[in-house]
Amino acid sequence: MLTIFEAIVLGIVQGVAEWLPISSEGMTTLVMLNVFDKTLADALPIAIWLHTGTLLSAVVYFRTDIREIIGEIPQYIRNRDIQEKKDSLITFLLIATAITGIIGLPLILFATGMAEFSGKLATALIGGLLIITGLLQISAAKKTKKRDQPVITDSVIAGIAQGFAALPGISRSGITVSTLLLRDIEASQAIRLSFLMSIPAVLAADVGIGAMGLLSFDAYSILALFFAFAFGILTIDIFIKAAKRFDFSKFCIALGILSILAYFL
Repeated sequence: MLTIFEAIVLGIVQGVAEWLPISSEGMTTLVMLNVFDKTLADALPIAIWLHTGTLLSAVVYFRTDIREIIGEIPQYIRNRDIQEKKDSLITFLLIATAITGIIGLPLILFATGMAEFSGKLATALIGGLLIITGLLQISAAKKTKKRDQPVITDSVIAGIAQGFAALPGISRSGITVSTLLLRDIEASQAIRLSFLMSIPAVLAADVGIGAMGLLSFDAYSILALFFAFAFGILTIDIFIKAAKRFDFSKFCIALGILSILAYFL
């Protein structure tokens, strides 16, 4: 399904773009549609698979948080205090992941079924979703009231937002961080929660595309994953800090407009 060159390029794009609120899935899909001449039905499973590489990078980067969550699981199971369970990070992740699957799986099936869509039309649709992502980030940036602890409602809304990120062009980190900011979650906590949410969601998506036979696993798909992981490790700390400091909403909107204009050229 991929050549060596395609695997390397796509892995690098995924590894760099994942940590910025610009839709890494949208970026890799745009490259596959417009540079490597793939259909949307072929490109989307590959774009989802590439997230596995950056997932491994996130696991390494957030290893302390993950160890703490795993260590809390036995106590969480035994705990009979309903309120403490509701306030737990584990509850937040469980609810968000379940809702992501309910929303995201039908969208993946819908998008991969659009084989008849031309590369130009798919590019224009991705452009529209990039503009939506940028506008959402602008709205979130205006929020000033902040809190550190998420509640059940936050997990439900964040899970819905992450589910819609199954569509290429909607930045998973952009939409989840923006949603949490709009829910008054403090910025650094929103970024942390967003990337912790991504780990079970990406694992579930990989299982899903594998079970549905949407992706051919071969040496080149593994090579793409390796480059996504390697460049993810190299860039995660720099770009997460950059995402906190810089406004990427205008980049999303500009790229979205260019993608739409490309349809008419």
